[in-house]
Amino acid sequence: MKVAVVGAGVVGRLAALQLVNKGVAVTLFEKTPLSVPHNAAHVSAGMLCPISEIIHAPKEVAQMGLWGVAQWPKLLQQLQLLDPQQEPVFFQAKGSLVVAFDADRQCFAQLKSDLTTKATDYAANIDWLTENELHQLEPSLHNFKQASFLKPEAQLCNRAFLAVSTRALQQHCVIYDNQEISVSKLQQLTGEYDWVVDARGANAIGQEHHQNPVGPLRGVRGEVIRVHCPEATLSRPVRVLHPRHAIYIVPKPGGEFVIGATEVESSSEHNITVKSTLELLSTLYSVNPMFSEARVLEASVGIRAAYLDNVPNVSIRQRVIVANGLYRHGWLMGPAIANQIVDHVIRRESENIA
Repeated sequence: MKVAVVGAGVVGRLAALQLVNKGVAVTLFEKTPLSVPHNAAHVSAGMLCPISEIIHAPKEVAQMGLWGVAQWPKLLQQLQLLDPQQEPVFFQAKGSLVVAFDADRQCFAQLKSDLTTKATDYAANIDWLTENELHQLEPSLHNFKQASFLKPEAQLCNRAFLAVSTRALQQHCVIYDNQEISVSKLQQLTGEYDWVVDARGANAIGQEHHQNPVGPLRGVRGEVIRVHCPEATLSRPVRVLHPRHAIYIVPKPGGEFVIGATEVESSSEHNITVKSTLELLSTLYSVNPMFSEARVLEASVGIRAAYLDNVPNVSIRQRVIVANGLYRHGWLMGPAIANQIVDHVIRRESENIA
């Protein structure tokens, strides 16, 4: 069986790797050079936060996300087996923290109300910490009187995963990168492969293969700053609530930190603005003044694709499987969406053989 996977974001990579593990011949197509990624997966922070999303997303997003968090260690182990020479990809499941400055305590009160109402099934996985309890758990956080500790949440090093998976894909797949795949090219591929997986992400905005019942794709812009500050320490991701939007700070190996805002409704890829830069860096400094010595490594923008309901969708038309609309849940829901793709391909192939 031959399968073409179009798009090397989170879903495309995971689907390709899983299909390879099933003995499927995979050809991967990607718009940019595979070894120099510049997409939302590269720009993002690699957070896996299913409980945090309950407030804004349907329950199935949290359920699939929790399944995905449990799957990531297994997926990374499989990746290591494909390429034993590579270093393991950093992954940890130490939970995440949500905090708010005293001036924004109303935001924290709203969070508590929302989680109490919408996350009743996960109440045992949420701890409400006092100032002393927070300081014991995360000593570098001095300026907060309370916090929410979301225990099932996790993180991985997204760029390490992209680097390691690129090498594994190069060894086990046929790759055509640095080329645009139009809708007409997708149609052409259906005559050459048993299945075509359309996982183009934001590259499919305005170029959908077919009309989706939940509406067209739109772009959601993420703005991220990466700094190096080995003097500062955080053991887990931290979200800082604000009336306009939450800002996250995610520790990375080697003394790096990623600071970003969750979403901006825009498909524009223009450089990060002064306003956003000031908001992100002032929040970082306010969380811990030690960050004043941080070296800014880069400021990046990534566009994520979303449907009108902000829920990922997998649809099938003839021999094309369209998987898109992961919104800001790419790393979180990637394993579940890729699993749907692989299950469909393998099941349909088994039915045809039978």
